[in-house]
Amino acid sequence: MPVGIVDRLVNFTGNSTSLLDIPTTIEAYVAPTLYSVIFLVGVTGNSLVIYIVARFSEMRTVTNYYIVNLAVTDLAFLVCCVPFTAANYTLPSWIFGEALCKLVNYLKQVAAQATCLTLAVLSVDRYCAIVHPLASLKYRRTRIALVASVCTWAASVILAIPVAIYYRLVNFNFHGMRTYCRPVWPSVAWEQGYMIYTVLVTYAIPMTVCSSACFCIVRQLWNRFKERENGPLSSIMQTRRVISMVVGVVILFGICWLPNHVLNLWRTIYIRNKIPASVYWAKMFALFLSYANSAINPFVYTLLGENYRKCLRKTGCCRHGNQQKRDGTNTPKTHRRIGPGRSDYNIPAIKITLATDADRFEPDKQEEYATEV
Repeated sequence: MPVGIVDRLVNFTGNSTSLLDIPTTIEAYVAPTLYSVIFLVGVTGNSLVIYIVARFSEMRTVTNYYIVNLAVTDLAFLVCCVPFTAANYTLPSWIFGEALCKLVNYLKQVAAQATCLTLAVLSVDRYCAIVHPLASLKYRRTRIALVASVCTWAASVILAIPVAIYYRLVNFNFHGMRTYCRPVWPSVAWEQGYMIYTVLVTYAIPMTVCSSACFCIVRQLWNRFKERENGPLSSIMQTRRVISMVVGVVILFGICWLPNHVLNLWRTIYIRNKIPASVYWAKMFALFLSYANSAINPFVYTLLGENYRKCLRKTGCCRHGNQQKRDGTNTPKTHRRIGPGRSDYNIPAIKITLATDADRFEPDKQEEYATEV
């Protein structure tokens, strides 16, 4: 969550003399209810993604390594943000002490940056897999995916240090003396500069990368679609599904994060203006949308896919390594490499191709194992 402006109204304005006398009874019930739903859905979905990839070796593909990192960042973002944001709308003051004030807001910024940067990296990986399936084999390795994920976290940890430095407890006279956790920047220019930086890192740059990758992917898929528009209906429908998913992911990210960034930028520029009640409620809804993105991501990227659903069924039904035939004999369970965008190896590659993990196969077999999305 961008941190130049804090969730609570007093922190949103930054000036207790300009606060509006807004009733807090409704928000004390509405905000925790909305955020609780997002929290439960997001924690469940992201935990399932991590569990499935960790349990099933066939799911440990390059793309899934990035998806697991996205699930970890989304999970951290929800755990660090949602409970304390709900508490801000419910409690009259910050009651968790200055150490947690600094730590919680620092972790919020780290997780938000890591989430958005991971989305950008995942878009680049998808671009390489679809547009350059064979040429990208030497780059799309699990080791490189791990290094990229670690670098994403390291950059987020370092770039969020100003938050840990400048967040502190501040007392305001708002219907009595109250304590709030908010940033105290050295100057207005510092606050505006850091907010602009935050918007660039957590929205503008990832959105540009995702949109560019989306455009290249859609153009590539559309060209293949036009070349084979008289091909099998299943291939045509498959192409349309992939295009819809790629475009939908970018639109979802843009819609969920845009309102919060717009409000934060507006408040940073017009820092001495009063905050109308409509903007206050819009801020609550904007935070809800940004949290919702982290809750929806696991379903968009993974849990709605066929291979993830198969693994979910295995966790509840197929606990043994052998499958029993109707005549009572046991047949060893065949091991198939499955994952997002992959099919059985004995099915020929058609239409859209994704490169499999290069580090699991010999170079002369890599082209043979390029399979359909």
